[in-house]
Amino acid sequence: MTKTSRFVALVALALAACSRPGAGPSSSPSPLLGAEDPGRPLPSPVPEIVARVNGQPVRLQQILPMAKVLLDRLEATERNSRAPEMLRTALGQYVDRELLLQEALARGIQVDARAVDWAYDQMRREHLAEQAWNRFLARQGMDPRSLRTELRARQMVATLLEQEAAGGQGGPEEVKAALLARLRARARIELLL
Repeated sequence: MTKTSRFVALVALALAACSRPGAGPSSSPSPLLGAEDPGRPLPSPVPEIVARVNGQPVRLQQILPMAKVLLDRLEATERNSRAPEMLRTALGQYVDRELLLQEALARGIQVDARAVDWAYDQMRREHLAEQAWNRFLARQGMDPRSLRTELRARQMVATLLEQEAAGGQGGPEEVKAALLARLRARARIELLL
C-alpha cells in the first residue's frame, strides 16, 4: 500500500469515527476566532452564509455536521447553552480546512481518483445495508457525491501537509500550525457569526 493509500485509509477511518460520540474534531476554538466571546448569542436569524474565505462563501449547512459532532460530545444539559460556541468552533475549523484546501488547489496538488474510490468503498463496506449507509451519510451531513468530494479534499490537504513537512522542521502539528499562520496572514476572511 502506498503512502497516499495509507493516508486515504486513515482519513476514511477518521471520517467514520466522527460519527461516534467522543470522536471528531477538537472542541478547542480556532485561533481564527480571536478574543471575541465565542459563546455570545448567534445573530437572529442565523445567516445562510456564515463566512467568506478569499471570496468563497461558507454556508451554514457546511459546518452543521462538525458542530453536531462537537455538541454530541457535551452533556445534554450543556448543549443548548454552548451551541453558539460549538457552532463558532466548527466554523473556525472549517475555515482553517478551507484555507488549506485553497492552498492545495493553488499549488496544483492532484489526487489519485482510485485512492478516493478505495477510501469510499472501505467506508461503504462498513455500512452494507442501504439503510445503515443512508443513516451514516445523514449523520455526516452528506450524500454519496459530497462524501467523495470531502475525501478528495482531505487527501489534497494531507498531500499539502506532507509536502510542507518534507521541507520543514517540527512535527505534523507544528508544520500545520505554521502553514495556517502564513495562510491566515494573507487571507481575506470574513466571519458573519
